[in-house]
Amino acid sequence: MKDFSVTPEQIEQAAAWLANYRRRGEAAPLLPAELRPTSLAEAFAIQQWLFIELDWPVIGWKAGLPGPDKWVLAPIANLQQGELCLFEQHSEQYSIEPELAFLLARDLPARAEPYSEAEIKAAIAATHLALELIIRPYQADAGAEFFDQLAAGLFNQGLYIGPAIATDSIPHHFELELDYAGQPQQFAAQHPNLDPLLPLYWLVNHLSAQGIGLKQGQWVITGSYAGVVQVPANTKLKLQFGSFGQISTLCRHQAVIS
Repeated sequence: MKDFSVTPEQIEQAAAWLANYRRRGEAAPLLPAELRPTSLAEAFAIQQWLFIELDWPVIGWKAGLPGPDKWVLAPIANLQQGELCLFEQHSEQYSIEPELAFLLARDLPARAEPYSEAEIKAAIAATHLALELIIRPYQADAGAEFFDQLAAGLFNQGLYIGPAIATDSIPHHFELELDYAGQPQQFAAQHPNLDPLLPLYWLVNHLSAQGIGLKQGQWVITGSYAGVVQVPANTKLKLQFGSFGQISTLCRHQAVIS
């Protein structure tokens, strides 16, 4: 990659700054001016070093279609399932995004030739209902901009995996019902790109161009069907994804997630 105005040492210092707050489950102030990324390349480099600094495994990726001067991608380190959905940061409300998660059946190593859509689709082992778990890496008044957020992982804390659905009938839209404390809410759920596979196709080839491959057993999420949904802490909640299945869980704080 190119377009760097900071040194490798400054990239590592920025990652260490963000990691220090992340380990403590705290939102960070803005990076010192000399460490803030000023390009996509710098922001992505800090993001990659952040995971090295935290010594976290990459169990998957979040992805969205790119925009002008915008890459929508970040590694995922934390995977959850079951009765509890645990968050690093203490709060009375938590943010989730209802998504689909694609599990890879085989490696997709970096290569010179782009992968075809058929090759990538054939590498999907399973498709699951899922929740992206959202955190706020920076303090609310920090003034963080897109490059800052990309460096910190684009709000991703981790991934909650729900039941599997048929990969050959991936929904573009459905009726989503969220119910907690007997107060159901309905959402006309629709994927932001209509086809939820499009960001996966982009991610594989974008990472490949950076010399990064995807691996068997990794998960990829590609965008929320209902934006960011706020749910109360310590309250049983149920999300019904149309006729495709249901997630039932309870969100609460856990001081340290490893």
